[in-house]
Amino acid sequence: MKNYMVTHTFKSKEAKAKMSEVVASMKMEDIVKSMTGETAKCQMTWNTPGETLTMFCWWKGTDPEAINKQLESMNDFFEPHQFTECTDDVMDYNAS
Repeated sequence: MKNYMVTHTFKSKEAKAKMSEVVASMKMEDIVKSMTGETAKCQMTWNTPGETLTMFCWWKGTDPEAINKQLESMNDFFEPHQFTECTDDVMDYNAS
């Protein structure tokens, strides 16, 4: 699978609040299950504070469409996702 950094932009402050509400009501096991499939799997998520309407995720997937399909149930909260493919060459500045 390929690496993708994905920018997710909420459609509104209300959409961000609703998404937070939905996620808060879920068990971690169910959150992981919703973000994991055979062709796409979320690796990490960075939420943003306050009224910032973007969040960022590192995904592994066969292609952007596989990630869109995995996110299908949540797409109503977001504008179309922005994908940037990344290489496997990682510079880890904390690895000493």
